[in-house]
Amino acid sequence: MKQKHGLRAGCAGVALLLAGCSLLHLGGIPRTRRDGNLIYVSWGDQIMVAKGDAQLDTEEKIVRSVAGWARHYDAGAVLWRGASLYIKEHYEQRPFKGFISDYYKKVDEIEARFQPLDVVRRETRKHGLRMLIYMTVFDHGAPTNALYGGTQPFPWQDRATIAHPEWQEVDLRGNRHHGVLDFSWPEARALMVDRIRDYVNRFACDGVYVCTRTHSLPALHADQFGFGPHVAAAFKQRTGIDLLRDPRFDFTSPRYAPDDPAVEQWRQLRGEYLVSFYRELRAALPGKEIITGIPRGRALGPPYGNLQLDWEGLARARLVDGLVLGVRSGAGLHPPLYVPHRTIGYRSSEDDQIAIPTYQACVEDVYGPLCEASGVRLYLQSGFSSRQMRWARRESKLAGFMIGCPASVPAPALAHDPALDFSGGEMTVEAFVKPGRNGYKDWQRLLSKYNHENDHLERGWEWIILPGGKFRFRLNLHHGSGAGAGADVTVDSGAPLAAERWTHVATVYDRPRREIRLYLDGRLEARRAIPDQPLRSNPDQDLVIGRYAGSAMSFASGLLDELRISTVARTFDGAPRAPYTGQEPGTLALYHFDALTDGSTCANSVPASRLRSALKGLDAAALEEGQMGFGHALRLGE
Repeated sequence: MKQKHGLRAGCAGVALLLAGCSLLHLGGIPRTRRDGNLIYVSWGDQIMVAKGDAQLDTEEKIVRSVAGWARHYDAGAVLWRGASLYIKEHYEQRPFKGFISDYYKKVDEIEARFQPLDVVRRETRKHGLRMLIYMTVFDHGAPTNALYGGTQPFPWQDRATIAHPEWQEVDLRGNRHHGVLDFSWPEARALMVDRIRDYVNRFACDGVYVCTRTHSLPALHADQFGFGPHVAAAFKQRTGIDLLRDPRFDFTSPRYAPDDPAVEQWRQLRGEYLVSFYRELRAALPGKEIITGIPRGRALGPPYGNLQLDWEGLARARLVDGLVLGVRSGAGLHPPLYVPHRTIGYRSSEDDQIAIPTYQACVEDVYGPLCEASGVRLYLQSGFSSRQMRWARRESKLAGFMIGCPASVPAPALAHDPALDFSGGEMTVEAFVKPGRNGYKDWQRLLSKYNHENDHLERGWEWIILPGGKFRFRLNLHHGSGAGAGADVTVDSGAPLAAERWTHVATVYDRPRREIRLYLDGRLEARRAIPDQPLRSNPDQDLVIGRYAGSAMSFASGLLDELRISTVARTFDGAPRAPYTGQEPGTLALYHFDALTDGSTCANSVPASRLRSALKGLDAAALEEGQMGFGHALRLGE
């Protein structure tokens, strides 16, 4: 057995995140602290599904996490979602089977011990970070006759909308869009302004992040709602047109005219009331920071319809200090009710990628110049590929990313290199795996070069332990002739991987034989026929170890050792009995995880490998004694 190495602790962050931007004036107050990335914390979700420090269910975990965000993620501000407290204080909560019922219980148990908002406020100050309360403004729940996700009565509803249902959006037939406030009502705007001001002041926040996502049910049509009495009266006064009688505005009428200039005027009027809300919020929060998340389209999009989003007005008037682009509505929370947005009249949709500019165009040509001229910071929603991150880091018009639910320490990653392009036809990836004893409740990514954000364009491949413990090899193949066509194929183990026991796992992409294979301890576990199509290796995405490559989620637990990547389709007749040397034909990369260089890099043990990138972001403290004869191993998770 190899001897332990006396290595100094330390972890260098993966080269994914942006440098801070220059000092700006926010609400008339000069910035005295550095700006940087926004760390988005959905605390209620994290206590339920996250692992390690990212679960944030103790004061100690919050302390370590804030320190890690400041150190490793170039954080400038923490956006702390206050939904748990907000729901308890303002919403009627209803019995709900499953996740939400467990969520209610866990929130109560934690908040009986300490108030997370007080802890994060203290810790952000300690590390020179801004703390903004994260508030949703179109997420007020629904009556019990509205089914959440199409399965159970809605689990909550705002007491204000119970008392004043008229404050919600309405259609031509009097149907309410439950949970979505109609901001043409001054009372509805005042409700949200007062609540936001209360939380900002109560917890001494530096400002607010205004979220435009929602759990509300989707509309039947993009132009279904928006016919409240204030909108109808104002539109008639402005144009002489009666919205409630003119068939051009009725999507059920044969005379519905979505391209008519008058219909677009109505959409613009709806957007003006949204601007009024931001103007009133700015007046209520002097000297405080206001950041808001928006989709990239001209319309606010699902489920609000074609309400025109006047982001230019928000920026020019400095009603906001920052814009986060790419925010999706949350329509995916109701999959049984999903209808393609193009078929129900949406002019733009972030969810369905309809009529929205690319992120690069947003930064360089559309949003970037106006934000730069107006002194408004521009951020992008996280979930980007590694190459996009590197591009954005160089883009001067971009202030940073909104990074969702990160761990306290970034995951180890191998930067993409042309040598990792296996579209030519053969690839073998293998390693020893010792899963942790965690009950196999959640998805765990052991290796991930896969990113759902690419929408089948170039997703890549990954190793997954599924809930229940079965192992899955997933990869994306080119499919058909369309530029955006792609298809996932998978192969699974027949039985769960044994927890707390070493298993040699090997996966093979073998295009010449038109199959993929899975070996466990050198035994052929499963094989699957595939078409004669190239593997999409996703050159935009680095290979991440221990969590999902597209974001900081799906953490793996346990140990991993002797990771080998080969450019040939190997076969096996047993598990390796000793470490590979790196000189075996076809070996591209080999990592023993026995020692680090520069405190964070694991050397490739293949002499003269054509792979030029390095495996970085490791911590010497994560190397521990492995199985007999194989030296140290890499501990996964926090």
